[in-house]
Amino acid sequence: MTDAMAAALKWMRQHGSDVAVARVKGGGRVFMSQGDYAPFLPATAKRLIDAGLAEYVDLNGKKSVRFRLTAAGIAA
Repeated sequence: MTDAMAAALKWMRQHGSDVAVARVKGGGRVFMSQGDYAPFLPATAKRLIDAGLAEYVDLNGKKSVRFRLTAAGIAA
């Protein structure tokens, strides 16, 4: 696990373990939870998901604009 992943896990646990993905002007993405912008990049979020520490919230069979920590991510 990288330092960035550990910091992102800590931030997500402190902010309810559930993050919304917001698109910004120019096509970029930012993450928000409980009114705060997340201090990590989309690449870090993807690493968390790929490692099984976070997962997309599935809404009607489609990837959502939200993701949350898994049990492994909360325990890490």
